[in-house]
Amino acid sequence: MNEQYYEVVIEGHLDLMKGFMMGFLAGRGIEGGVFFDQECHIEGECSTGPLMRLIGARDNASIVIVGSGLHDLLVAALNRRPHVIPLRIRKVRRVLSAAFYCKFRTYSREVGAELKEIVSRIPEGVDGKSGFEMREELDPEGKGIELFTPLHDYELTGKGRISGSVKGVLDLYQRLERFEVVELGELELTFGGTL
Repeated sequence: MNEQYYEVVIEGHLDLMKGFMMGFLAGRGIEGGVFFDQECHIEGECSTGPLMRLIGARDNASIVIVGSGLHDLLVAALNRRPHVIPLRIRKVRRVLSAAFYCKFRTYSREVGAELKEIVSRIPEGVDGKSGFEMREELDPEGKGIELFTPLHDYELTGKGRISGSVKGVLDLYQRLERFEVVELGELELTFGGTL
């Protein structure tokens, strides 16, 4: 079954918000399933774009994506002590789906094997087959040639759009992001109604 996720826009200082969230989750024994806009480059009303993100400029609000039920607890906790914790809920809305564009090129067989493994094991509820293409080329004539030349004995390329269930897409985004050879676009969210 596909769990429902919610976008919670929290107004306040980023470090305070992350510290509060980490303590809130640890106090309830919750691990995983919470995604911060700074880590996933979520496109939204708080997004300052890639250039502004590089120089550190940002809105005074952050987006947190949380599972169903957790959003209610989070809102209640922040509303309970507004005079003690200078964080305010700006908006809560249901996230219906997520998507992103990515592309990569590698000449390393090891990295290629890892990328093929990740792309072949796309989580349930995520569509990576119809909008994503991957090509692997082997050229024995390129064997032994240096890294920065136009001829390589191995090349794996991939590009396309990946979309589907919120948790599956966000998990896949974070797994692909750890590779230097992968270029990821902004994470796009499709929303239901505002709560």
